[in-house]
Amino acid sequence: MLLLKYFLASFAFQIGNAILCHQCEGWRGHKDGGHENSCWKYNNNCETNVFCVKITEPMTRDATYEPYRSECWHQNNLVVAPGNSTIVQNGCYTFFDQATPPKRWTYCFCNTTDYCNSGSAHLNLALISTFLFFMSYFLNFY
Repeated sequence: MLLLKYFLASFAFQIGNAILCHQCEGWRGHKDGGHENSCWKYNNNCETNVFCVKITEPMTRDATYEPYRSECWHQNNLVVAPGNSTIVQNGCYTFFDQATPPKRWTYCFCNTTDYCNSGSAHLNLALISTFLFFMSYFLNFY
């Protein structure tokens, strides 16, 4: 019993040092011919001590879906233009690239919980609920 509690305490300490992020490409909306979204799988992840990020890619106005990619961000700043960077905090940043015509990119940063860059609170809630259920089972069992 003591060994199990020690293991759980050390596991919780390790989680506190880093966060897990989705590392995948996906989309929001209706994509013709596409049913598989790799961001629905929790085995596509990375670990960081800084931020998780979800980068929304630009599309045309008549597009029925919005592609994005989720990954780890290992620095405290974001370069929004040549020679122009901003310090990153939890939240979203929108900027236009140097293309003609300019494309709008949105970077959403978070470091509050594991998998916070999923874009789906339902998936995060399901993962947390499952984890808490198994932890309470093991603590009561041993």
